[in-house]
Amino acid sequence: YDAAVQQANGIESGIFYHFGHYDQCLKLTQKQQQQQQQQQQQQLQQEQGQEHSNNNSITIVAKYCLVDVFIDELIVQNTGSRKIRQDSSPQNQTTELLIRWGACMPASCGPNDIAIFAKHALQRKVNVNDNMCQLYKPELHITAGMYTYAFVICFFIFVTVLSTLYHTYLLSSKSDKDIIDVEKSSAKPQRTLDEILLTFSLIENCSKLFQASKDQLSLNCINGIKSLAMLLILAGHVLIFIYGSPVYNVEFLSQNIKSPIFAFLPNSMLVVDVFLLLSGFLFCRILLVELRRRHGQINVLILYVARWIRLTPAYLVTIGFYMTWFPSLGDGPLWQQRIEREQERCISSWFLNILYINNYFNVDKLCMFQSWYLAVDSQLFFLSPIIIYLLNRSRKYGIILLSITAVITSIIPFIISYTKNLSPTLMIYSNEAEDINSSYYYKNFYIKTHMRASAYVIGLFVGYLVHEMQARNIKLPSPIVRFLWLLATVIGSSCMLTISRFYAYPYNRLESSIYAGFHKIGWNMSVAWLILAASTGHAGWIQKFLCHRIFAPISRLTYCAYLSNGIVELYYSSSSKTAPQISYIRVVDSVVSHIINTFAVALILCLLFESPIHALERILLRNSKGSRNHQISEKKSNKSESPHTSEEQIA
Repeated sequence: YDAAVQQANGIESGIFYHFGHYDQCLKLTQKQQQQQQQQQQQQLQQEQGQEHSNNNSITIVAKYCLVDVFIDELIVQNTGSRKIRQDSSPQNQTTELLIRWGACMPASCGPNDIAIFAKHALQRKVNVNDNMCQLYKPELHITAGMYTYAFVICFFIFVTVLSTLYHTYLLSSKSDKDIIDVEKSSAKPQRTLDEILLTFSLIENCSKLFQASKDQLSLNCINGIKSLAMLLILAGHVLIFIYGSPVYNVEFLSQNIKSPIFAFLPNSMLVVDVFLLLSGFLFCRILLVELRRRHGQINVLILYVARWIRLTPAYLVTIGFYMTWFPSLGDGPLWQQRIEREQERCISSWFLNILYINNYFNVDKLCMFQSWYLAVDSQLFFLSPIIIYLLNRSRKYGIILLSITAVITSIIPFIISYTKNLSPTLMIYSNEAEDINSSYYYKNFYIKTHMRASAYVIGLFVGYLVHEMQARNIKLPSPIVRFLWLLATVIGSSCMLTISRFYAYPYNRLESSIYAGFHKIGWNMSVAWLILAASTGHAGWIQKFLCHRIFAPISRLTYCAYLSNGIVELYYSSSSKTAPQISYIRVVDSVVSHIINTFAVALILCLLFESPIHALERILLRNSKGSRNHQISEKKSNKSESPHTSEEQIA
């Protein structure tokens, strides 16, 4: 009784999670078992002097359940409900609310029994799902899938240790001239075996990870842009999961999300377009160079195969973790519901993820909330050579096709948003942020390639412009440069910060559709100018800052950080056992700690899987037919002979 919620408070202020004492409830089982053992020992001691009585103790196993309680006719002052925000008129709205109520019941009670009891006690409409009830689990139940996954991980660790020891042996027993350099010895087939043995070496991969980039095509600024964009995206993910988790002072979030000062956090999804733009830019820039160098003779199929090999292994390892061990690594009132839900989704649709079509098929079971990006980027990567080939063969017709594509991809979001009365973008409401994958806007519009393609197309256009400007050594006049910097700053800031208006005012169909259709264009054009200016010598101190070597390792870890961030955010949000009070200091603390943890996991994922397998791919495809073609995509972000490519460094 003491572990269950006695009385809810703060409902009118938007506190909808009332957990009670989760640990105390489940530990009641242990206490009862200990009491039974003590009673049995006492009975054994009494057997010598008197006849044993048959009064056996009874063990009562406790069960913790979160009961859905529906409360209507209640004025709510602060909430993150899309329905309340769009119903306009008064600030305080009346609606039916869903409250999560912690109950501690005997394990013998089924969901129906608990529902009957809760309905009688609370005099409200209630619902109890079996996946919201948990028992104390003293022992870990290991399945065949968990054994298989553990074996694969241990195998890679074992190979990494052997490779590192072998590399250490070479370093200690041979002079520097005799040590095999993977890159410099690539033309010596007799050393292929030694190269393969060194691909998993921690010494080799750490050296590649932290070395400075070689600025072959004046593209070092990409490291800084990618690093800063990833940090901002991760900060936005933290805010989304905080908003979708139990919070004591909901009004803090609901008020600050309306402020333009903090708009960069709820609108951090806009920054994802930076990576789509960069992907299109780099692919166009490098492919044009290689097409002209080889007179248009490139086997595109090799590019597709090389990309799949680079992206998929680390991706599969992450998906496998969701499917096997993740549900066993934590607990909490929300843990079973949220983490096992993610596990079920990955079991249902993992094959769609590695085919990179999961943003269109079985979207109700989308595995990994952030995985849509890989699908969108891969689909655009697959289609973009058509435009790039035409740009190389006929500048006039290539620009015409690129311009038509840009116009179409810009108009599509406006038309769809207007005809379907959609929000201006993916807006963050607590009742939807709890499970972002189930959001109607997210799964039907936000993750679709036709809604995101404009950024990639602008990237292709900028790649072509930079290619021509560098080839002809074109420099813009200073007045034009200053004007473009001012224009890009104003437009980019406006597109980012004006999202706060849609949280503060009632829904307007036309206004929302205009923003949905064109705010990404303005933002992407601003970022496009930053890339063009920094790549062609028009950025001054900004270019020097973005090219700083500190960004090189961060940039190379962005792909693995993108994969691992979902694990970090789901762990923290699902293991919460109380509703914390949020403040600016605590938000900053959460952002910093989550970013550090994300990159810590990313480092492990990179050194054990991504970096070694990418090195293997380079070795195995190097001497194959058309192998020179696959090296195009290697250059896209790995100008420093690092084990990463721009396609992999996505968020």
